[in-house]
Amino acid sequence: MKIGRIMGVIGGVLILVGIFLPWSITKGTLVPGGEAVITGMNLFGYLVMIFGVIGLILVALGKRGTSIGALVMGIIAFVLTLLVLGVLSLIAGSYLGVVTQETGIGIYICVIGSLILIIGSAIAFVDAGKAKMAPPPMAPGAPPPA
Repeated sequence: MKIGRIMGVIGGVLILVGIFLPWSITKGTLVPGGEAVITGMNLFGYLVMIFGVIGLILVALGKRGTSIGALVMGIIAFVLTLLVLGVLSLIAGSYLGVVTQETGIGIYICVIGSLILIIGSAIAFVDAGKAKMAPPPMAPGAPPPA
């Protein structure tokens, strides 16, 4: 397996891991139980997971066309994750000193995973092109005249 395909698979797996880790942590006296943890298992998280899994499958196939598809899936997963990260960054902070909102590690792992998927897909695309453009082996020549 080539390095691009390996990187793409690792990126897809990181996306899957990041979905189940905390994306947002809310602490405070107004929060039931004192702390609320939100994972990526929500609308945008499901979309990131779907695009990450499709990208993982496409890059694992190792063909030139599927590498382009994996690249597109990685870009979509990256953009969706950045949108959620931007919203979480806007609401992160302390509110009236009683509630604290933090961004969790899971979303950062999804960002890193989608970047690795994008880079791996691009490398897999180039590798697939090199394999396709390799010249055929030369036919044996005629024996020399006697």
